[in-house]
Amino acid sequence: MKLNKEWHLAHKMPANPTTEQRIVWHIEHAKHCQCRAIPARLKAEIEKQNIKTK
Repeated sequence: MKLNKEWHLAHKMPANPTTEQRIVWHIEHAKHCQCRAIPARLKAEIEKQNIKTK
């Protein structure tokens, strides 16, 4: 999987993020970097809340 170092340096995960902050960060991350998938727990929460990821 390819790491987008520039994106990671410019978009740090907040300290002690809420679930909503984590969801937003991971959705943006998936658009700009392919270093890993959205964690299963968050993916389930995204589906539960019917949040669009694309």
